[in-house]
Amino acid sequence: MRRDRAAFAFGVLAVAFAALALWTVYGVVDRKLVGILVPAAMVVAGVGVLLLSRRHN
Repeated sequence: MRRDRAAFAFGVLAVAFAALALWTVYGVVDRKLVGILVPAAMVVAGVGVLLLSRRHN
């Protein structure tokens, strides 16, 4: 099975932004917390892409 790394990264970031949008609608957004969570989500997506790009022998 071939995995599409770009689709994975886009999907993770889309889910993160959708969660942030729901959070802004239904709750109070702490900008400091968002400033920590958004880069952390991008790092997690990057690590996931790196793990998916490894060649399995």
